[in-house]
Amino acid sequence: MNAVLREYILKGVFLGLWAYLALLRPDWADVGRVMLWAGGGFAIGFVAGAVVQVLRGYRPLANLPGFLLLVLLDSSFFIYLGLIGGVAAGVLLYVAPEVPEANEALAAVAGGPAQVASLPGRDWLGWCALAGAVLGLLLYRLRQVNDRFWRLGLGLVLGAAIVYFAITYLGQYPPFATAEAQQVFARVLLLGLPFFYLLTFCGEAEESEVEIAALCAGLGIGLFLLRLSSNLPQYGDKLIFIVPIGLYFVYVTRVQPGLRVFKHTLRGFGNLSLGRTRNAILSFHRALQLDTRNALAAQGLWQLHRRVDVTQLDDDTVRFLNFDFCLDLAAGLIIKDRAPTESERAEATKMLDLVERQKPALLARVDYLRAVTQTHGKHFDAAAEALSRLLNPETPYQVTEIRSAVLLPAWNLALHLHPEIVKRLGVAELAKPGRRIEAIGAVERELAKQADDPVAGDLKRELYAGLSEAEFVSAAATAPPADFNYDYVEQLGLALIAETDPNRIERGMAYLRIAGRGLPQRGPTIFKTLADLATKLGHADEAHGYLGQVKRAGLTAGPANLSADQRDLYLAALKKLAEDNAARNDFAAAVDDMRLYVEGGKEDANTLRRLAELYAENKDALNALLITERGLLYAKNDPDLLAKKDSYYFSVDVDRLRTVKDKVSGWFDVAYCVRKAKQVADQKEADLDTLDYGLHLARLARVVAPENHAALLAEARLLLRKGERQQGLTILEDIREAKRGSGEEEDAWYIATRILGDLYLDELDRPDLAILCFEDYREYQRSGADTLFRLGQAYEAKGDKLAAKRAYDTVTAYPQHPRYWDATEAVRRLKEELNNK
Repeated sequence: MNAVLREYILKGVFLGLWAYLALLRPDWADVGRVMLWAGGGFAIGFVAGAVVQVLRGYRPLANLPGFLLLVLLDSSFFIYLGLIGGVAAGVLLYVAPEVPEANEALAAVAGGPAQVASLPGRDWLGWCALAGAVLGLLLYRLRQVNDRFWRLGLGLVLGAAIVYFAITYLGQYPPFATAEAQQVFARVLLLGLPFFYLLTFCGEAEESEVEIAALCAGLGIGLFLLRLSSNLPQYGDKLIFIVPIGLYFVYVTRVQPGLRVFKHTLRGFGNLSLGRTRNAILSFHRALQLDTRNALAAQGLWQLHRRVDVTQLDDDTVRFLNFDFCLDLAAGLIIKDRAPTESERAEATKMLDLVERQKPALLARVDYLRAVTQTHGKHFDAAAEALSRLLNPETPYQVTEIRSAVLLPAWNLALHLHPEIVKRLGVAELAKPGRRIEAIGAVERELAKQADDPVAGDLKRELYAGLSEAEFVSAAATAPPADFNYDYVEQLGLALIAETDPNRIERGMAYLRIAGRGLPQRGPTIFKTLADLATKLGHADEAHGYLGQVKRAGLTAGPANLSADQRDLYLAALKKLAEDNAARNDFAAAVDDMRLYVEGGKEDANTLRRLAELYAENKDALNALLITERGLLYAKNDPDLLAKKDSYYFSVDVDRLRTVKDKVSGWFDVAYCVRKAKQVADQKEADLDTLDYGLHLARLARVVAPENHAALLAEARLLLRKGERQQGLTILEDIREAKRGSGEEEDAWYIATRILGDLYLDELDRPDLAILCFEDYREYQRSGADTLFRLGQAYEAKGDKLAAKRAYDTVTAYPQHPRYWDATEAVRRLKEELNNK
């Protein structure tokens, strides 16, 4: 059985013994004798613990209060034995449970008056002790819940359950039915709570929320049974509820955390004074684990590392050391206002060797302190080697944050503190790839914590003064460095470009380029300044490049995130870039710039006109067309835009439109294409190029609206005009087989049917199919005598002269119609032929 479990079971046994005493309802003389025995047992245990501490070597007169507290905390075995043994002895010797009332009370709790004769009176003591041990085991199990908030809640539930069952059922048993009996029980119960807390306080196990919950539950039961609600009508009910719960929450959230740390710290100091290094380390370590900022525990751990040669400890003890403290101690030995002695260097070296073996994660700090130690010992080559390893960003240290924390003093040593180290490292080390940017980062991190740090301030000026643009570009290959003062670099650049020396001006421009990359929100201003300066110096290509950087900075920051003045500069640069790139015949770049300019909020008919022109120059008729359509939304009657629309529609490639039709269908004017194609098809003497133009528009319309009857009809008519009869016929037949639709779609279906009827009759010698077409066309609202005449011709061609005569007769009902005389002649002729039969 481990010590913690043993303590919890003993605490439970104490609760069982004290409950046994309370259930017996002893008189005050018996209670007093039991408490004397309990106090005497505690005193004997305390004295025994004090003797043990003295035998261990602790001198009480050196610090009597500390000695007494240490005995209390470090002698739990003797105190538990004495206190619990005293209670047991007092109960056995002075309280007589054989009296009928007492035995009745105990039997009632066990199961009612019928159980009175089942057990001798003394045997109740064993059962109460056993029940208490079970309760102690339950408390131990609850203590093992890892999450503190769960323990807090479970402790509250446990306490509430104890209170509920006690106040609900205790009064139901006859021996406790009276208020007087319950008050006696309550007083005895409350007198035992200080002893229970004493056991909790001096135990080796850390206090947990569950013991305090049990203690507060006992307090709540006692207050309730004392009838505070009757004795204090105004406040009693509130006190019964508020005091236990308030005490529980205040204690476990405010008192208990600090008390835990204090007890571990006190044990640590006691163990340290007795030379029990391992136990002292564990106590201080646990105290700082509970409260990393506890000054007393930190002081104790510091004293331990100063008073004990930790390098001589066995491996089993060493693993519990606080190695950060070891390094702090080593630093205190070698970094001070004077040079360390040889013995101090030797002690620091042993400490560093220990940390290097036991805690490789701290190797970066070890390397720095080793370099300092070796510098003081005039082992300059070894010091330079350790320092160079630390300054190399490719050294695989386990914890990069530790390396970052010592980079500033390491660079200060490499660049300034000792001439021999400067000779071996110095500027040459700083010139290696990545070194200067890392050094700048270390400086900026230190200045962020302490702005007036003189060492960091001096290094900052030196490092930025030697910074080259190539170094920065290499470091910013993936992203601009974070620990970098771009505002400072901008100010350096502005100061230098105001001078007259060309070299210093160029240096200043380099600084501004660096600042612009790291300050995208101000990038437009910075790069516009550079563009203006390049223009002033006559460097047109450089000025153009800087305008491109204005564009890049704006896109990096996001145009919507720019301030108004920065956004204006960004848009102006885009417009200038578009025109410059167009002048250079780089129309793709010009399109990109102008598109961004329009998207940036400068969309109107003129900007869209210019963007469309640039798309056209870039051989992208489709986008030119779409942008023109957008422009017409702002100026629908603009003659130039309308002319461009005609031109761009003719230039759009059918295959390309087919690949992007889903993306552009919302902007594509199908009705325009159909209308223009129909106009061409209606021309009497259109040349071949005009026919091709109309056919192209019809096919564009069919890509976006493949089932559009009007587009299909226009394409078919134009194919027929070009002599491509079979293709035209196929499209007309496709139209006829489709649904008629409504509106323009229906009109196109009927017209296609009529044309198809003419083809069947005049070219294909299929009068039967022609009849079907003409009969369907007769349903069309625009059909008339012409349709009837053609129907008569179809019947006559088929050989149905009677049906043909009826169709011709119908036409003769319209004497003003051009076909009247032809129909009259046909009727006469058919009559003769029918009569001749």
